[in-house]
Amino acid sequence: MPIRVLISHESTAIPCEKCGYPTLHVAHLVTPEGQCIGQKLVCTLCRDRESQERETPEQQLSAG
Repeated sequence: MPIRVLISHESTAIPCEKCGYPTLHVAHLVTPEGQCIGQKLVCTLCRDRESQERETPEQQLSAG
């Protein structure tokens, strides 16, 4: 069962303890049926950096 992470466009970002930028949001964890099953703090900047670090050099070249 894949769970989606949804961040409201109206949420106010706060400074992230890890990167220091105001990019930390409260995200809702939502089931495929649309039921909210919890919340999680998500830094959009750190999350983007982590996903880029996981990519292989070949994937980075094809994306850029």
